Amino acid sequence: MGSMDSSPVVHSQRSSTRDQVTTREWNDLPSELLPSIADRLGIIELLRFRGVCKDWNFASSTASAEIEALPNRDPWFLLYGENNNSQCTLVTESGQQYSITIPEMDGATCLASSQGWLLLYREGLIFFFCPFSRAQIDLPVPTKFPPMGISDHVAVFSTPPTSQDCVVCIICRTNKSDDLELYVIHRGATSWTKHKLNSFPNKIECAAYHNGVFYYFDNTDLMVCFSIKDRSISLGKVRYVKSPNERCIPLRFISNVEKEEMKKRLDLELGAISTCGTTVSCLNVDKMVPYENTANAKGGETRRPKGVWFQPRFHQIDKMLSW
Repeated sequence: MGSMDSSPVVHSQRSSTRDQVTTREWNDLPSELLPSIADRLGIIELLRFRGVCKDWNFASSTASAEIEALPNRDPWFLLYGENNNSQCTLVTESGQQYSITIPEMDGATCLASSQGWLLLYREGLIFFFCPFSRAQIDLPVPTKFPPMGISDHVAVFSTPPTSQDCVVCIICRTNKSDDLELYVIHRGATSWTKHKLNSFPNKIECAAYHNGVFYYFDNTDLMVCFSIKDRSISLGKVRYVKSPNERCIPLRFISNVEKEEMKKRLDLELGAISTCGTTVSCLNVDKMVPYENTANAKGGETRRPKGVWFQPRFHQIDKMLSW
């Protein structure tokens, strides 16, 4: 577990022209101004800022690109695994596309996305990862964990992994049966606990967390609920409220209109992409973006490109932080 000192290399995929300007030595800038400049930058600008030199990288060690962290902002999209290497395509809220090199995404599968953190599975390891700062937090590997190539895996975590009360819950289907298995781990624990739900044939499409309970929603109106306190699994039926005054879980499914608008920004054929879902933090009601096209190719290996919707954040962590 640790945080990488280097930032991803970002290149715009759109050409631009620049007016001729007078140049000056970068080291002429007063060092005391650099942190305040870094704090005012968006994520793309911050990555470029950090790549100028070691002094600028150090000066931005506490920057978080908070300009991108405002609520009710549409998520960005990260396309990876297209050529089985570390080259990824980043699509911003406005539709601007960038080519970005992220070695940690090579051979990885994203299981969940929330608040700028990705939960990744790669070469038998499970870890949290921030694609911009390259901060990484390793988790213990579950024993007898079903291989990613032959099972449906949907995951969610309760809070950011830097929180003391973070809990991760992964649900999967084994051996193409109707049975579901849940793997749960709390921060500070050294092993996962396993729970089983028999005879649930429906496909899980969305996942979320609220008030001590993990919710997994299928492609109808059913949901699987796991209570952290009781360590119990139950089934429920989704009931849609008509008034904000009615008691309800503060979650909503992304609408078809929103989904199509998000896809239009990408200018990509999403039907050929295995997409990880995410929970988008909003002011009042968080919205859920479903998992899509997660069927695997023959032989158990996902051969199609992968993608994940995520909220842009620049998380920096203490290198001594442990799960």
